[in-house]
Amino acid sequence: MRKFLNVSKQRQKALEQQFPRLIDLAQVNETKEYTYLAVSIFDHWLNRDEAMELLGDLDASEIVRRASIFESFNHLLSEQTEILTFRFRGLKGDKPRFKSFLSEHAQSMYLRQTDMGMYQVILPRLNAVYFEGYDDTNVFYLKDLSVSPIIESCAEKVGLHCLEHW
Repeated sequence: MRKFLNVSKQRQKALEQQFPRLIDLAQVNETKEYTYLAVSIFDHWLNRDEAMELLGDLDASEIVRRASIFESFNHLLSEQTEILTFRFRGLKGDKPRFKSFLSEHAQSMYLRQTDMGMYQVILPRLNAVYFEGYDDTNVFYLKDLSVSPIIESCAEKVGLHCLEHW
């Protein structure tokens, strides 16, 4: 059963203009168009010792607990705004193809943290790109900082923390 639907050609072109250089963001290259904002289980960037202690040898219940916090965050975010996913296509594999979700369930399942791959989405009304990250920290790239209170509010409600670039 299909989970996604390609957006219309007109919307595809508009989104390509709205979100330039997505391939750079996916490759974790900084761009002038976007401002970095992380959402994390942790309230600060971890040093090496903290990372070893807080990220190594987690029991299954802690992994599930952390994943459920991000699921709650993603659910709150989806209540605030439209979310679309994208994949890179084209000869060089650098052209984004935007897709909508066919159901809330499909969106919820896609935005679930698993070992099956990492999600990457755009939030068109917020001018934001959102990537699942590593080490219990996800990343937003914002074109407009005035939307950060929406993200911060959702994070605070579920117990996540917003961190600026390290």
